[in-house]
Amino acid sequence: MSEDKFTFRYAPARISEADRIAEKYRGTDTAPDSDLERLKRLDRQAERPGTFAGIAVGLIGVLILGTGLSLVLSFHHLIAGLLVGVIGLVIAGIATPVSKAVTKRSRLRYRDEILALHEKIKNG
Repeated sequence: MSEDKFTFRYAPARISEADRIAEKYRGTDTAPDSDLERLKRLDRQAERPGTFAGIAVGLIGVLILGTGLSLVLSFHHLIAGLLVGVIGLVIAGIATPVSKAVTKRSRLRYRDEILALHEKIKNG
C-alpha cells in the first residue's frame, strides 16, 4: 500500500487576507499613482491642516474649561473659575471657524493642481 495521497486545503479567507497585505507593499514603490489616486491624495492634503487646527484649538479650549471647573469645585474660587471656564468655552467654540478658515486657505494652495487633474481625468 502506498502512502502517496492527494490532499487539498482550501482557505479563501487566509489567501485573500495574505493577498491584501502583500498588495500594500507591492504598490508603494513600483506602480505610479493614477491621476484619480493623486487627486484623492491632494484632496486629503488640503483638508488635513484644517482638521488638525480645529482639533488642537478645541482641545485647548476644553482643557482651559476643565481648569476653570477644577478651580470652582476643588479650590472654591468661584469668580476665577467662572472666568477661566468662560474663556475655555469661547476658545472651544471657535474651533470650528478656525478649522474652516485653515481648510479654506489650504484649499487655495492646492486649487490649481486639483482643478488641472480634474480636467485631465474628465477629458481622458
